Amino acid sequence: MFCKYRILLSIDGAGIKGIIPLKILNYLHQSMIQLDDELDVTSWVDVFSSCSASSIFTGALMLKDKQGRTIHSPGQMLEFYLKRGPQIFSHNVGVNAEDSIYPLTFTLNHFFGQINMTDVRNHFLFLSYSKSQESLFSFTNFMDRYHDLSLAKVMNACSAIPGVYPSVKLGNLELSDALFKLQNPSLMAYDYAKMLYPNEHLILISIGAGETNELTPLNMQVRETHQQLLEISEYDPKLTYFRFQPKLKSNYDATDISREKMDELVELSEEYIFNEMTVFEELLHLMAFKAV
Repeated sequence: MFCKYRILLSIDGAGIKGIIPLKILNYLHQSMIQLDDELDVTSWVDVFSSCSASSIFTGALMLKDKQGRTIHSPGQMLEFYLKRGPQIFSHNVGVNAEDSIYPLTFTLNHFFGQINMTDVRNHFLFLSYSKSQESLFSFTNFMDRYHDLSLAKVMNACSAIPGVYPSVKLGNLELSDALFKLQNPSLMAYDYAKMLYPNEHLILISIGAGETNELTPLNMQVRETHQQLLEISEYDPKLTYFRFQPKLKSNYDATDISREKMDELVELSEEYIFNEMTVFEELLHLMAFKAV
């Protein structure tokens, strides 16, 4: 397939709010397979990027079977979140209190513990945080020394919230969720993709997990990154930038992982897709053009 441009998918960090980007991805996926049922997520994404718990479903979406087909579709991962979300995002030690196996760790090991990073064939950038180095830590497909690392451990290292889950030890490093440093990895993903494809046109699809009007440091980082990419897209003719970010209710409770809250996130996502249909159609036109 001749690539007229490269598609970069960047997903904001999210816990149970990962339902939002998964609903958006599922809409894009379903729209693409209507054009050609041989297409799947990895057919049109060249670089995957995420941070926090979004690395769980982003990592799963990159996996392929022996025939080169995607193993987990966005719809399947959405069902996984709706079914397992209250379990994996529980802050309680309930699976094996004696060995302190948290539901998050237990679930990731069960589903992804036998998969090594060598099984991932796509370009990717996952962001974690190194407590010892006091800086962001990047997992990429070029890290030869970590190729034998299990995908579950990488997912855990990106989603272990400090003070809630124990950090993940990797040699001398202690890795955890970059939650307090980074929520929108799109700019770092853009820089990474420019390194991979310096002379090719990039379509950056940046999907948020919903935001409120609160002026928190994380919200500011999300908005500043978006503004920077808007400015870059104005002077870089080789960047086409799409940002999808629904507005959450002002009283949104991030700790609420009830069935009612998940249903609310599903409904919010569906309304957002409907209201932004013109933008989605523009993106789908470009993606279909690439798939020709």
